[in-house]
Amino acid sequence: MPFGAAKAQTEPDVLLPSLVVTPDRVPTDADKVTGTVTVITNKEMQERQLRTATDVLRTVPGISVQQSGGQGTLTSVFVRGSNSNHVLVLIDGVNVSDPSSPNGAVDFAHFLTENLDRIEVVRGPMSTLYGSQAIGGVINMVTKAGKGPMNGAAFTELGTRLQTNSGGYVRGSIGRFDYNLTGAFTYSPNDTIVPARFWPPNGFVDTDPYRNFTVAGRLGFQIDDNTRVNYFGRFIDTQVKYDQVGLEDPNAGGFTQQFFNRLEFEGNYFDGRWKPTIGINYSTTYRHDQDFPSFQNPFPFTQDAYYNGRRLAADFKNQINVTDTLMVLLGVDYERTWAYSNADGALAWGTMAQTGLYAQVKATVLENLTLSLGGRIDLNDTFGTVSTWRAGATYLIRETETRLKASYGTAFKAPSLFELYGAGFFCGGNRNIQPEYSRGWEAGVEQSLFNKKVTVSATYFFNTFNNLIQCPPPFVSLQNVANAQSQGFEFVLDAAITSWLDFHFDYTYTLARNVDTDQPLVRRPVSVFNVRAVARPWSNVRLGAGLLQVNERNDFNATTGALMQPAPYSLVRLTASYDVTPGVELFARAENLLNRVYEEPEGFQAPYFQAFFGVKAKF
Repeated sequence: MPFGAAKAQTEPDVLLPSLVVTPDRVPTDADKVTGTVTVITNKEMQERQLRTATDVLRTVPGISVQQSGGQGTLTSVFVRGSNSNHVLVLIDGVNVSDPSSPNGAVDFAHFLTENLDRIEVVRGPMSTLYGSQAIGGVINMVTKAGKGPMNGAAFTELGTRLQTNSGGYVRGSIGRFDYNLTGAFTYSPNDTIVPARFWPPNGFVDTDPYRNFTVAGRLGFQIDDNTRVNYFGRFIDTQVKYDQVGLEDPNAGGFTQQFFNRLEFEGNYFDGRWKPTIGINYSTTYRHDQDFPSFQNPFPFTQDAYYNGRRLAADFKNQINVTDTLMVLLGVDYERTWAYSNADGALAWGTMAQTGLYAQVKATVLENLTLSLGGRIDLNDTFGTVSTWRAGATYLIRETETRLKASYGTAFKAPSLFELYGAGFFCGGNRNIQPEYSRGWEAGVEQSLFNKKVTVSATYFFNTFNNLIQCPPPFVSLQNVANAQSQGFEFVLDAAITSWLDFHFDYTYTLARNVDTDQPLVRRPVSVFNVRAVARPWSNVRLGAGLLQVNERNDFNATTGALMQPAPYSLVRLTASYDVTPGVELFARAENLLNRVYEEPEGFQAPYFQAFFGVKAKF
């Protein structure tokens, strides 16, 4: 379904299944959302055995996932043809991008799904509510709140190449206090990411193991009937070995530690007319990359490098329900980021602060027509002031269960600290660089049939991107030189064929081009479709099958750098589970069942066939 079950990040109780949070920053009925949002619930993630955020996003319409090899390797996400650093990624209201990364893009390789209540994906320009980086959209990962008597679960699974995934949680509530504590561990020996055509003559091929240890917690306390305090925390510790493009490199590897924190106060006053939220976030990301000389790579570009990015943020949001049909959202947020790097003794550091003021009015008129209008001003201490705005409308024809929607918005992305202050002889930082800008619109229709057992939706989108940051000849420093555009459509069909059989189909068509050179943008597939079905032939048995087909796409040749079209590929996935007792479940799945050999992106070998078998116990 385009809109799924959701549970508000700021609400202690379960919300109705029709509510979503991210499009308006407050719980909103799905029929009144003026943008396009996909919600993947915890139930769906568990039944489909989706262990990482990468697994989840790979089958979301309008999204292209590019993973540079096996698990734990650099993973980029492109939304509706925008750049990989044009999507804002949140976990429980915390921006998870690394201020010390070169362009600010989020590496999705390390986010596990074990304690997530849902993932909401909003596509389209969203800077009006979220500020910088929300050019292509917003991906919001929300953890599950504890409720009721203590309960928990633990699972473990083993893959055919000795990959293991394990995790568990304990959650519940005691009086006014609720808790959710989670731990998860992943280990994968990984195959080499170097395609066979690049293997050295001496036959040396190494594996590139990966491990991930994640602990997370969500704590809440109901101070009184109207005031609540929440704490969200997540620590991720990872290590991965990797290779260079087309080159076996046994000494290349990286360590990462990420720590995200949020303290949040929320209120509900005057019979729900005023709902303020005050939040304070602090996050730090530490990376250590090493690549000492070896026979295969005697002259590594960088041998020993340290990176540290920190972010301190605060926000004050006010939801004012003037009437049952008129809502005003007023807010202010502040963010300061720091970045430090030491690459073989070459030091660089920088800091930047930004304050945003935003407002949105949303009204339901004529009973079935919902209109929204918002604006924002961002004040940055480095490049000045940026303003953005967004307007949207949705109309529900109740007699036919038809929903029409349309929206237009502008967005921007602030330069990263590396783009401003990065050191180096090639493509160094430029303190005069300006933000990247975009504007985009979409229009769509959603139709429910057969008493909502079948839902069909189609959405057309068009976006332009200006002032894009690149490194033109003579390759000395970064400049605002490029312009691009993307357009296409997304089609989604969901059907409850019988009480025991569900079917899903989605198709995305995207044309993304550099308008200055009239060349296609790489790693944005033109044509992608995804099919899956879930069968429950017995009450304690679930069977699932899925096909992801990626057709026309463009990339750079790993050897020559010339523009090329890699071959299409098909990925087949099967899942099965059996409830032995109400508290014990056996499960299995097969990934890349046809053992397709493909590269995503070009020059990085994707994982081969693998099967998993596991058990999960609940109490």
